[in-house]
Amino acid sequence: MRARKQFRVDQAESLNVAVTEKPYRPLLRDVPPDNSVVSFPPNPKEVLSFDFTPNYGLGFDAIVSALQQTVEICLAENVVEASTVASYCSGGVRELCKYLTLYRQGLNRELLLGDITVEFIENYIQHLKIRHPNGTTAKGYYTQTKSLLRQMLKMGWIEHLDFPKNPFPHSNKQCKGQKPFSKSERKRIAQTLKKDVSIILSKNEPLTADELVICVLAIALRSGMNTVPLLEMTTDSIKDHPLKENRKLLVLYKRRGNATHIQSLRHAKEVENAQTVLADVAMIVEHIIRVNALVRAELGSDLVFAYRSRAGGNVGQPTALSSSMLTEGIKSWRKEHDLKNDSGDPLTINISRFRKTFENRIFELSGGDPFVTARLSNSTVKVTDQHYLEAPVEAESNFRLMGEVRTKELLSKVNLIENNTPVSKCNLIPTETDKDGNDVYCTKFLKCVRCRHMVVTPEDLYRLFSFYWLLVSEREQVGAKRWKKYFFHIIRIIDNDIAPLFDEDYVREVKERARIEPHPAWKHRHQLEEVA
Repeated sequence: MRARKQFRVDQAESLNVAVTEKPYRPLLRDVPPDNSVVSFPPNPKEVLSFDFTPNYGLGFDAIVSALQQTVEICLAENVVEASTVASYCSGGVRELCKYLTLYRQGLNRELLLGDITVEFIENYIQHLKIRHPNGTTAKGYYTQTKSLLRQMLKMGWIEHLDFPKNPFPHSNKQCKGQKPFSKSERKRIAQTLKKDVSIILSKNEPLTADELVICVLAIALRSGMNTVPLLEMTTDSIKDHPLKENRKLLVLYKRRGNATHIQSLRHAKEVENAQTVLADVAMIVEHIIRVNALVRAELGSDLVFAYRSRAGGNVGQPTALSSSMLTEGIKSWRKEHDLKNDSGDPLTINISRFRKTFENRIFELSGGDPFVTARLSNSTVKVTDQHYLEAPVEAESNFRLMGEVRTKELLSKVNLIENNTPVSKCNLIPTETDKDGNDVYCTKFLKCVRCRHMVVTPEDLYRLFSFYWLLVSEREQVGAKRWKKYFFHIIRIIDNDIAPLFDEDYVREVKERARIEPHPAWKHRHQLEEVA
């Protein structure tokens, strides 16, 4: 192995790098360097360069030079994607340099790489929390900075750092993510896309950027893929299915999971099918590949969404659809068709909402199976549950008490309510019998609170609250989102609709008794699984 080149001691000292016999990655440049602009290769974020010049001459040139060289090495050695490195610069580098300006002023001296210590990191975290109190933004900047510092650690430029674990707890709860479309919103989008895709599939000339945006939306609606994998789809992404002639495979690369997403698609041979149903993804992609072949050849790229520019300074030049163009195109398409949400306001449309809608639809069609949902969406069960699955918008209004509450037994109607269930009473007289002639009773106790035959009397509260506490304990087993979707309405109805109708002291006593010593019907979790 070729020995590494040795460098002058004064160079290393000026950058505060320990001189060893064979340093891992010596800092080569003078400070500041002759060229302080870093150029980026083509990337979905369309970032062409980042200028480090404004950060030099502020009293921490050694650190800025190390950051610049770290970025250049990440790009040259393809450590991470160019778009990711661009986000490191636009977020992490800028925020870190703002703090370095304050830190340098406090110490009143030149800052060196040796000043990046555990104490420095902790102070930087507090600085971010003050500047960005919503938590999510601060965590993003910190994560980007941390990624660059980790690369510098690997190259031996700074001493070992113990980064604090989870310095921004619950930051994800402070910012609401995108919501999936409701059923009616999805239907309106699908119907509008069907008409536009039908027109596009009838064309034989190269498609424009606006038409490609419509195709991206149609594919996202049917496949649930994220923005970057869609925009980086290549002409070999559609492959023949190895087992079924009427199906195709969509093969896309998912950066974040460093995995390949393979999805089976129905394939229709007749274009006329688009007149009645939204065209299959395979048909759309193959049509784009065919009509835009010349544009793609001029561009020298195998990206599917290549088109000829019609605006700006590059009129007539071939280019590829970018995330910013996609965002603007979606806004124009939504405005053109005047799409509204269920409240009558302009409908917010983006790829994230398509993905969430896709996963929730799989969850619904699979009968609530999180494992099937995670597998088909190429995510883990934990990620799917925490970030994608949502209770439907109409769920809150659907869950209400349908039965009746009786604070005193009505002796004249005892015969109608004598049929006890593990939850309360039922006034439904059985109309079915089993093969032995015995009456058949309903066992769907999770649906009792939504059943008009439910009857609750004082003597039922012990059983009801035993059931209540078992559902509360179930939250830790199934996860917060699934629990909220399937069980929270029962807890809410018992607390808000049933308990207030009885004596407050009696309810408190029975509720506590049920918590400490539950009814035998609801002592163990497996009993809930049996009736569910």
